[in-house]
Amino acid sequence: MQMYKWIGAVAVLGLLAACNPNGGGDPNPPENLEISGQVGLDTRALRPEFGVGAMTQLAAQSDFVPGELIVKFRPGAALRPGATLAADGFQLGLVRDLALENTQLVRAAVQDKQATLELLQRLKGRSDVVYAQLNYVRHAFKTPNDEFYSYQWHYPAMNLPQAWDLETGASNPVTVAVIDTGILSGHPDFQGKLLPGYDFISDPANANDGNGRDNNPEDPGDEPGGQGSYHGAHVAGTVAAATNEGVGGAGVSWGAKIVPVRVLGVQGGTDADILDSVLWSAGISVSGVPANPNPAHVINMSLGGSGKCADVPAWQDAFNKASAKGSIIVVAAGNQNSDANDFVPASCTGIITVGATETRNYRAPYSNYGSRIDVMAPGGDTKNDRNGDGYVDGVLSAARNDQSGNYNWVFYQGTSMASPHVAGLVALMKSKKPSLTYQEALSVLKQTARPLDATACQRATGADCGAGLVDAVAALQALGGGNPTPDFSLSVTAPDVQLAPGGSASLTVNLNRSGGFANSVTFSLSGAPTGLTGSFNPGSTAGNSTTLNLSASSSLAPGSYTLTVQGSSGGLSRNATVNLVVAAPPSLKGTQLVACYYLASEDACDEGKSQVLTLSKDASSAAYRFSELKDGKYVVYGWKDTNKNGKLDDGDYLGFYTEDGEVVLVRPSASDIDFSLGLVSGERGRALERVRSLMR
Repeated sequence: MQMYKWIGAVAVLGLLAACNPNGGGDPNPPENLEISGQVGLDTRALRPEFGVGAMTQLAAQSDFVPGELIVKFRPGAALRPGATLAADGFQLGLVRDLALENTQLVRAAVQDKQATLELLQRLKGRSDVVYAQLNYVRHAFKTPNDEFYSYQWHYPAMNLPQAWDLETGASNPVTVAVIDTGILSGHPDFQGKLLPGYDFISDPANANDGNGRDNNPEDPGDEPGGQGSYHGAHVAGTVAAATNEGVGGAGVSWGAKIVPVRVLGVQGGTDADILDSVLWSAGISVSGVPANPNPAHVINMSLGGSGKCADVPAWQDAFNKASAKGSIIVVAAGNQNSDANDFVPASCTGIITVGATETRNYRAPYSNYGSRIDVMAPGGDTKNDRNGDGYVDGVLSAARNDQSGNYNWVFYQGTSMASPHVAGLVALMKSKKPSLTYQEALSVLKQTARPLDATACQRATGADCGAGLVDAVAALQALGGGNPTPDFSLSVTAPDVQLAPGGSASLTVNLNRSGGFANSVTFSLSGAPTGLTGSFNPGSTAGNSTTLNLSASSSLAPGSYTLTVQGSSGGLSRNATVNLVVAAPPSLKGTQLVACYYLASEDACDEGKSQVLTLSKDASSAAYRFSELKDGKYVVYGWKDTNKNGKLDDGDYLGFYTEDGEVVLVRPSASDIDFSLGLVSGERGRALERVRSLMR
C-alpha cells in the first residue's frame, strides 16, 4: 500500500499535501540560493471527461427526438444565437450550447424520423462538422454523481457501472464487516453507512487510543506523530462509501452497511485479536465482548502475513465457524509478488482469495499469485499514470490528512485494495439473492471472471491469476437464472490526443471481456485524415489490450478529428473513439513559472518568499533560473494562460516538477529541475483551478 496525492476535504484537490517532506538538494546550501532547469510543452492533451461513466451495455437506441441533432462543429463554425444553418432545404436553429467544446444541440422543423436521418447524413458530410448524431432517448443508468467518481477507474474495470443498473445493494440489507485499522466515523463517505463495531486490540500501547478493547472502533492513526494510513477507512470506502449523494467517492455496494472491526494498531494486530474479531463479526459469542447485534453477511480482511494456513490451524477453525454461520469471507492475497500459498490468511480454505490488477487489467507487479488465487480485482499501481488522468493509478478512497485534520481521499495500491472490490461485489450479489452461499458466490465469481492470459498475468501461465478479473455485471446476470452473454467492449486510455504536424503518439486500447468471452479480436482504425497513419500492435489479440500508434506527417492539416477504433470478432463489432487535435504547440512566451515557498502548516504558498518568472523566449522549450531564494522548500510549477483571462481553464498549459510521477518539494540550490507543461482540458482544468487556489 502506498500513498500518493491527497484529494482534500471541502472538494479541494490538494496536490501539495503529498509533497515529499524531505525535498532534495544540499542540506547546507550556499548563500546565493537558486533553482534552475528546463521547461517545455507537452503536446499530449489531458482527458476532458476521464471516460469513467461510460456504459458498455446501453438501452435501446432506436428512439430519438425527430428534428434534433447533436453537432460538434470545427472551431469558429458553431452557430451563434439567432443564427441558422441551411442544409438541403432545412433550416437548423440553435437549441443550446452543450458542455462539450464547440458542440451544440440544433433543431430543424421536422417531425418525420426518416427526414431526420437524411438530415443527419447531410450534416456528417459537411467540412465544418466534426461529427453529428441523433438526439437519442435513453433510459436512466446508475452512474453515481459523487464528486471524485471520475478518478475511480477501478470500477469500470470490473464492469460496475453496468452492474449498478441491475443491483445497487438496496434490494435487501447486507452487512459487511471490515476487519482492519478501524474507521473514520466523521468522514463524509460514511455518513449513514456505519453500524456499531468494536475495537479488538488488547494492548493499549498498540491501540494508540489510551485503552484496550472497547466498543469504539475509531481509528486514531497507526503512526503516532506522523501520518496515519487509515487503511481501514480506505478499505471500507471501497466496499460501501455513501454513493450517489454528490460528495466524495463511490462504493461498490451502495446499499451495504459497514460494521467496523478494529484489529490493527501501531504494530499491526495479533492472531488472537484477529481471530476473535472474525468470530464476533459472524455473530459468534466472544468472551468479555458484547454480542454483535449485526452479524456480517460478508467479511473483508485486507491483512495477513507469511506462513501456511495448515501451520496455524486456529485460522482455518475460525473461518470454518464463521462460514457455518453464513458469513462469506474475502481476503487479500498479499503484496510480495510471491506465491499466495505461503501467506495467511490467503492460503486458508473456505474463503475467497483475491489478487490485484492495474489499469491495463494486468496483474499488478506486487500482487501475489499462484494456485490459491481465486479471482483478481483492481488494486492499482501508484508508480504509473497509464490512464492519463494526471494522477497515479491507485485506488481512490477515504482517509484523513493528519497535518490539517481534514478528511480527504487518497490513492493507495495493493491487494488490500483489491479485496474490498470483491467484498462489495459479493454484497451486491447477496442483496440480489439473499440465500447466496459462499460456495455459490465463489462458483459464480469464477465462472463469470475474465481470464488473464500469461502476458496479462505476467507469469508463465495465466492460471497463476485464478479465474481472472471479476466481472460484476456478468456475476449479477448469472444470479438471475440465465447464462451471461459473451461480449466485449473497447476503451482507450487517454483518448484525447494532441499532435503537432510531424509528431507521433501511442495509446493503449483496452479489451474489456465479459460473460466468458475469450475469442481473438481484430482491430482497425477509421476516420484518419490524409497525412495521419495508425497501426495496432498487435493487430489481433486474444489478450486484454493492444497499442494504437499514431504518426502525423509534416503536411497534416491542423484541426479536430474524430477517429474510430473498431474491434471485430466473429459477428461482434465494438467501437471506441479517439479525439485528435492537430496543432503546433504554442510558444512558451508569456508563461509564468512559480517557485512556491511551501508552508506545510497551511498547505499554501508564502507570497513574500515565493518567486514568479515570466518567460520571454519565443520557443517551445527554455531554460529558467530563480535567484536569491530564501532557504526552504519549494513547489516549482508553470502556467501559460493562453487566452489571457487570468483563469486556469481549457486550452491553458500547466505543469509541476515531479519525481516518479509525484509532485515533490525542491530545496535550493537545485539544478536540472526540468518539467513540461501539459494541455488543460475539461474536468481536469476545473480540478487544477482548485489546486491553483491553494497557491494564491
